[in-house]
Amino acid sequence: MLGITLSASSAAQPFWKHVDEASALEDVPSIRALGYRPHLTLTRYATIESSSLQKAMEVFDGEAAISVSFDRVEFFDTDLLVLWLAPQHDQRLFDLHARLHAALEPASLPCDANYSPSRWRPHLTIALAIDSARRTSALTYASRSIEAFTLTFDGVDCVSWPPVRVLHRLALAEGCAEPAVDAARSR
Repeated sequence: MLGITLSASSAAQPFWKHVDEASALEDVPSIRALGYRPHLTLTRYATIESSSLQKAMEVFDGEAAISVSFDRVEFFDTDLLVLWLAPQHDQRLFDLHARLHAALEPASLPCDANYSPSRWRPHLTIALAIDSARRTSALTYASRSIEAFTLTFDGVDCVSWPPVRVLHRLALAEGCAEPAVDAARSR
């Protein structure tokens, strides 16, 4: 698998706190096992040339780091339940995602459908593999209120996985574009 992520190099304490709490619902803590920074996956492909991804990353040249605020826990209801932190709607994030996909489309096969501009839901995963025996506990965790926090994504990575390997990293410009929160949050 290959993809492009926005990554955070900070200590990201609130994120890791949620990871550790959610990991208690897994047999093996999945996110810490990745050995990778907190990240938002922008696109992923089963097959694509890494050079195509690296070329498309040029849409981020000169872009400032982006601060994103997270204010709730949600889940993907798959065979193994996935818990994730949901960001407040930030139009800049969606615009960057659309620009990336516009740069990729002419030269590549379609990406994983869940990462296409029409279906993408930005998410910060905190647990990847919660089995059905812990489903009720996981849904209870997802329904609780959390204290909102902001995380700054200061890099764009071209990655392959498993295991996670950074093939190319582009640092975003110093100085953050603050979260542009829209009242009509995207869900």
